[in-house]
Amino acid sequence: MLTLIRLELLKLFSRGIAYIGFAAIFLIVIIVQVGMFVEGEKLLNFLIQNLSGLFELQGNLINIYTVSYIILNSLWIHIPILVTIVAGDMISGEAQRGTFRLLLTRPVSRTQLLTAKFITAQLYTSMLVIWLLLLSLGMGRFFFDTGDMIVLLSSINIIDQSDVLWRFLLAFAYGMLSQWVVGALAFLFSVRASNSLTPVIGAMSVIILFSIISNFSVGVFEPIKPYLFTSYLTDWQLFFDMPLQFDRISKASGVLLVHLVVFFALSFFHFKYKDINS
Repeated sequence: MLTLIRLELLKLFSRGIAYIGFAAIFLIVIIVQVGMFVEGEKLLNFLIQNLSGLFELQGNLINIYTVSYIILNSLWIHIPILVTIVAGDMISGEAQRGTFRLLLTRPVSRTQLLTAKFITAQLYTSMLVIWLLLLSLGMGRFFFDTGDMIVLLSSINIIDQSDVLWRFLLAFAYGMLSQWVVGALAFLFSVRASNSLTPVIGAMSVIILFSIISNFSVGVFEPIKPYLFTSYLTDWQLFFDMPLQFDRISKASGVLLVHLVVFFALSFFHFKYKDINS
């Protein structure tokens, strides 16, 4: 299995499609960081202008942690697209290139092949999230110092810099889990498709539809919202609450894990009985 995964990774990174996500994240992060370096103070003053008469905020609030939090808020919208491009190509790309029959002539079972490709897609997803982490907290040091972080959620939290790093690490870990679910959904569409475009469009359509339902305050949708994985994609923000809401974090993680297992199980079931014609 390890040999199969290594071969799939080599095959993936031998193609230009694997580097699109890394390049896109780099460009977006650098643009946000330069923009915040130049105009960050004005933006922060605009956001907290209503508080100026109530609180006196001192210190360096435009720092590496605050900017990284802003990057997270903007990039979790775009990362699913980057994930679906690769995960959606893992199976359907083989069918489109006409290499499936050749793959299945090797002494490996369909189960082994599917599992290796699924793990490869999730490893790639993990690499994207880790790349985002390294750029946000690593490259950000060229522009910003450390300091206390201001978080604007349902309330305003000022988190001491000594209490921030572990929150970011857990938030990224949760974000990785949420993107695994996105990758698993795209992988499911990839198993069912015969070209690389259909899984991307299909997965993103489901994500957009479910996101609209998750955020639409209409009573008829309330009973199904807790069962949609899109209701929990942005719950990485819970790690910046004070205090932490462990019950909500546990529930969100559990729902995402269930979706991950179900999507893979459906992929396995369909691929096992799939008629390979190419």
